[in-house]
Amino acid sequence: VDYVDFLGRSRRCMKKDLPSLLKMDQDLQGKSQGPDGNTLLSEDMRRELQRQQWEKEEEEALRKPMGPIHYEDIRENEARQLGVGYFAFSRDQELRHKQRATLDMLREQTLDQRTKREQIKEKRKAALDARLSKLRARKVQKLRDAGLEEEAEKLEKGELKGATEEPEAPRVPAASRKVEVVIQERRDTKPGVPYVREWDKGKELMFGQWSKKQEELRDERDPEFAPPSDYFLGQKKDANYRSQNSKSPETSSEKLETETACGCSTQEVPPSAPTNSIDAQNPEPPYRSLDDMLSYYRQVT
Repeated sequence: VDYVDFLGRSRRCMKKDLPSLLKMDQDLQGKSQGPDGNTLLSEDMRRELQRQQWEKEEEEALRKPMGPIHYEDIRENEARQLGVGYFAFSRDQELRHKQRATLDMLREQTLDQRTKREQIKEKRKAALDARLSKLRARKVQKLRDAGLEEEAEKLEKGELKGATEEPEAPRVPAASRKVEVVIQERRDTKPGVPYVREWDKGKELMFGQWSKKQEELRDERDPEFAPPSDYFLGQKKDANYRSQNSKSPETSSEKLETETACGCSTQEVPPSAPTNSIDAQNPEPPYRSLDDMLSYYRQVT
C-alpha cells in the first residue's frame, strides 16, 4: 500500500502496518507543532508559563507520600541525551517498580538464551569431533589394508595426541613484582662544586664575569693573530693623552702660571729633530671625517 507521511514523502508498506504508521505520523506531527505554537509569546509570557508548570509540579510532589528522590524527579526537562544505556523510569513509584521488574525479567531471558546458545555450540562441537574421529578411523583402516602401517600409526598417534592434549590454562601474571630502586651517587662530585665533564678536565673554565682587563688580554694574545698596527694609531694617541692627564694632577691655570713665571711658552719652543723624524715615520692621517677620507684617497690614487 502506498501512502504519504506528514513530511510529504511517498512511502510503501504492508496493509496491516498502515494504521500504526499513520498513528506514528500523527504523534510526530503533534510533537513538531507543539513548540511552534508558542513562538509569538513574549519573554514574560514564557516565564509565566514556566512558573505555572513549576507550581503544578510542586503541588504534585506535595500530594505524593515522602519517599526516595530519583534522577527523573530533578531532571526538569533537560535536553541532554543520556545514551542508549539509560532508561527513563517513571516518577510514579508503582509504575517504577513495574518497569524495574520488567527489566529484570528481560535480563533473565537474555542470560537464559545465552546459556542455551553455549550449550548448542558445545553439542555441535562434540558431534563434529565424533564425526572427525570416525573419518580418521576409517582412513587408518584403509591405510592398514593397503600395508602402510607406519602412516597408520602416525595418524593414530596424532589422534591420541590431539585427544589427550588439553588447552593450556591462561597464564596468570604475578600478583606483585618487586622493583628494586637503586639510587647511585656520583663519586666525582662534591657538594657545592659544579660537575666537571671528562673532556673539560685540565681546562681553565671561567665562571662569572671576566677578572682580567682588556689590555692584559691583548698582551697575552699571539702577535701573529693581532690586527695591523695602523688600526691603533688614534687609540694609542688618545691613550697617551689620557695617561699624561692622569699623571699631571695640576690644572690648566697652574700650568699657565708656571709658564709665565719661567718666561717661556710651548709656542716659542722650536720642535726638535728627533720628534720631526718620528712624525715623518708615522704621519698622522690628514682626515677627520668621511668626506676628508674620501678626498684624501682620491688625491692619492
